[in-house]
Amino acid sequence: MKAFLAAVVFAVVVAFGAATFLDSGFQQPSHAAFTTEGARVDMPGTNLIGN
Repeated sequence: MKAFLAAVVFAVVVAFGAATFLDSGFQQPSHAAFTTEGARVDMPGTNLIGN
C-alpha cells in the first residue's frame, strides 16, 4: 500500500511540474502559432463577421 501511495504522489508531482513547465514558455495563442506569410491576423476578434 505504501508503494502505491508513493507512486500516486509521485505521479501528481510530476504532472504538476510538467504542466507548470509547459505553461511557462511553450504555449502560444493560436494567432501567433499559426501565422504564415500568406495570412496574417493583426487583431484577432476584430475581423469577424458582424463586428
